[in-house]
Amino acid sequence: TATDQAALACALERYRLANGQFPETLEALVPQFIPQLPKDVIGHADYHYHRTDDGHFLLYSIGWNDQDDDAKPGKTVFDDKQGDWLW
Repeated sequence: TATDQAALACALERYRLANGQFPETLEALVPQFIPQLPKDVIGHADYHYHRTDDGHFLLYSIGWNDQDDDAKPGKTVFDDKQGDWLW
């Protein structure tokens, strides 16, 4: 998950440098900035992503509890009981 998120974060930054802002969706990164989008290992779905009002982005995995906790982290980085895994 951390490796996937790092690759996505690098692709997002390359997109921002080329376009002046982060993309609306992760799909905009393919194929110029990343060959294909990785899937979240927990839910086997896309990573959660959105641009923030301050011009940054939020990228996260649903975590071990297999629930979207609205980007709220657990008590530890990879908490096995609660929270999402945020970049």
